[in-house]
Amino acid sequence: MQTATRTLGLITTASITTLTLFMGASASAAPTQNDFEILGTAPGNEANSSSLTAEVNLAEKNGSGNLLAVTWSIENTGSEPVVLTWLTDLSYTYSGGSYFSGVTAFSPETETRYHPIMDGTGECLCAGNVSDDFKQRVDSDEKMTYWSMYSVPSDLETISVEIPGFDPIEDIPIS
Repeated sequence: MQTATRTLGLITTASITTLTLFMGASASAAPTQNDFEILGTAPGNEANSSSLTAEVNLAEKNGSGNLLAVTWSIENTGSEPVVLTWLTDLSYTYSGGSYFSGVTAFSPETETRYHPIMDGTGECLCAGNVSDDFKQRVDSDEKMTYWSMYSVPSDLETISVEIPGFDPIEDIPIS
């Protein structure tokens, strides 16, 4: 049991370290949703997302060009809070509470869909249960910012982001 706990701790530390190195100096201060530009938006297209708007704020590759971090937000303009329970991926079996594993990146040029990376323990490398600040509930007049990480070809220059319950957010430039 101690070995398993120690291994899990090392894997978690390695994942956080990798993400921190990937994001560079910008990872030192947690940004707020007001700090991001809006690269594209999409309205909710289902009953459970009708009062919500999704936006993509950043799509950035690492130095090698093979990892893509996407920062995205959900804004609730309705009068009732919404719990984001439908954003999980049913294509892959992520372990733990991989709440936002259903957010995918799509290349219209190659017709390839990219699912969030899965770490060595089967966890989604996306916003979720590894963050102390994680909120699955978006209150009325609130905007919450999340992230997802993908393995992509180095020559990919734009993507569409597909968030379940929303229209696709197309032609997002990758920096």
